[in-house]
Amino acid sequence: MSSTYMALGFAVVVCSWWLHIKSIDYRPLMKNQIFTAPVVLIISAKFSMLLGAIGCIGAWFEKKILLFIYIITMIIIFVALLLGVVFVIAFNERVAMTARKELLENIRQYPGDEGVDENNFRKTMNSIQKRFHCCGVDQYQDWFNADIWIGQPYVPDSCCIEEINGCGKQIAANETYGLIYTNGCFNMIQMEINRNLMIVGILAFVLVFVEGFCIVAALGLLCYLRQRDRYI
Repeated sequence: MSSTYMALGFAVVVCSWWLHIKSIDYRPLMKNQIFTAPVVLIISAKFSMLLGAIGCIGAWFEKKILLFIYIITMIIIFVALLLGVVFVIAFNERVAMTARKELLENIRQYPGDEGVDENNFRKTMNSIQKRFHCCGVDQYQDWFNADIWIGQPYVPDSCCIEEINGCGKQIAANETYGLIYTNGCFNMIQMEINRNLMIVGILAFVLVFVEGFCIVAALGLLCYLRQRDRYI
């Protein structure tokens, strides 16, 4: 069973790394810690692989001390992962509200096309607006609050359906229909992040389930060895 757990741990590490790399695209947009979920899962899975090896050695050589270490550490990881899954489910809405506020604040501090983009927000937001065919957080008017434009009805060129240099500053004298994307990006970003979090949650749940089975199996073996040694 421990060898199966090691293999599962390796699979979880690979999947979590993939999710971690995918989440890098969204980090400049938000500062909240939702993106640490794959990292936590990677660390837990690596510990799981190490513990799987300890469990295999303890079971093969019937070493009670190794089995005891295996059981205690597995219980700690089991509780930590379980709490992590509950946290993601319970605080998902609160995290979304925080993320929305951070996005709006980043738009307010938008550096423009020529300003210093220290946290890569401009590059990331432009990429997302082109990818999802959206503009702003909730609506395109969110860009009107950018300090650099002092209330002017301007949007970045990445909001334009046909991106031409300076097209985002031409909507004041024209209708927006057919010129720029008018739907906000937040719902689409949230759907993408939630999809990744769902995968993390499923992996964590599978890991928790197998961990529980391993703990019970290791406890059974440890009790058997103690009973056997008592009569030797």
